[in-house]
Amino acid sequence: MIKALIRLDLLLLSRSRAFWSLILLLLSAAALALVSGLDWRDRYIHAADAARLTVEQDNQVLVAVYDGMVSGAIQPTDDDTYDGIGTYIPDPRDPYVAGFYHTQIAELPAGALLGLATGSTELRATHHLIRSVPLASLMRIGESAERVNPSALAAGRFDLLAFIMYLCPLALTVLLFDAVAREREAGIAPLLAALGPTQKELLFARGLTRGGIVLAIALAASLIGLLWIGAALTPVAFWWMIGVSAYILFWTALLLLVASTGFGLIGTAAINVSVWVALLLLSPGMAERTLRPSGLLEPRALAEADVRAVIRETTENDAALAAAKEEVAESYWNIDFDSAPVCANRESVLPTYVERRLSDEIYSSAMRAGASREALYDARLDRWAWLSPPLAFRRSMESIAGVDPARQRAFENQVITYHATWRDRVTDALFACRSFDREAFESAPTFEWKNPQSLSRNWSGLVLAILLAFGLGTVALKRRPLMD
Repeated sequence: MIKALIRLDLLLLSRSRAFWSLILLLLSAAALALVSGLDWRDRYIHAADAARLTVEQDNQVLVAVYDGMVSGAIQPTDDDTYDGIGTYIPDPRDPYVAGFYHTQIAELPAGALLGLATGSTELRATHHLIRSVPLASLMRIGESAERVNPSALAAGRFDLLAFIMYLCPLALTVLLFDAVAREREAGIAPLLAALGPTQKELLFARGLTRGGIVLAIALAASLIGLLWIGAALTPVAFWWMIGVSAYILFWTALLLLVASTGFGLIGTAAINVSVWVALLLLSPGMAERTLRPSGLLEPRALAEADVRAVIRETTENDAALAAAKEEVAESYWNIDFDSAPVCANRESVLPTYVERRLSDEIYSSAMRAGASREALYDARLDRWAWLSPPLAFRRSMESIAGVDPARQRAFENQVITYHATWRDRVTDALFACRSFDREAFESAPTFEWKNPQSLSRNWSGLVLAILLAFGLGTVALKRRPLMD
């Protein structure tokens, strides 16, 4: 009987212009989501290629100068006599100069399913060129940032995850609203009931047919995206498909429950729209705002505020600034300006370097403090995300795709640590009056992204969607639809 009802429902749908218009719009939106997300993936990868090219070109300059000095063909510019006219040739033997011109790259590899979900990778820096420049400029201090995507479609990229989260449930509200309410008022549902099937079989067949259509479109779009990025046979692709299926089944079960209540055409439409708005637009924002700790700021904004406060306190005049630098250097880094070697303290290099160190310490401390608050916030969301099933689903899918905020925080923390190592390498050479040579240049440590052991995938959203789909579906099919 179920098969006959499915065939009949497909026949009825095939004769509906509204149905084909909806499917066309849904397919167009899926195509747009794929193109938009995969375009971002391509630009992400190209940005990494461009950064690596910049590093290669910068370091080729130093290699050429090294080789030219060995052959006698090149003489570096004398900083004491340079008048600003002509080409400036840095002396790579000077650790301060080498630390500025010698460039390394810190790169966060693309997440496993970047392109299907963009998440934090679109809105937070994922490539840094590392020199001994101040960390504040390296980390793009004060850059505006959002925590997640697509929490606000107006600010984030319309990717496949956004399509599945927002538009697939909207299509289901239209299809499953039409499954019972309109046909009950048009007299079709009672006629079908008179043919022999039970009320439960009718509702189940409609949910299977119409929910299956939306699920097929979502899975097909996901498969195309997975094939495009070459991840179709990976374990994360399997879990992505499971997540998509669980989410669509959850919405199908929920809307079947609404359909089984027996409300009229207007009542069913009002409830369907209210459910979509409440779950997708209101509950995620309310949960995030409620659980957000008071005073939680984006780390960059926090760091910017701290650095500016220190600058205000220490730059009343040149004497106050110089005194602050010397006090910090002598008490914190054990630097004695009076006994510093001439090569390290020439032309105020040492005070300038101390200022950079001071800025770096403040900035890195603020960044890590902000990241710690973010981690506590994320823990709250993980604990209470079940209050908003779409929020829990989004967090799980971003975790599976490798574009979640926790991964971004780990990357930024590793960049801060690597920058400190690189800066200390220059510092040691500077205060030892030791020249860099070609061997030291080529043996410089490179940045290596390490996926922290503490980063684990968040499965709560998938588990919640599966449990709700089963529970709501069971309740819906046990109710007696008022179609008689």
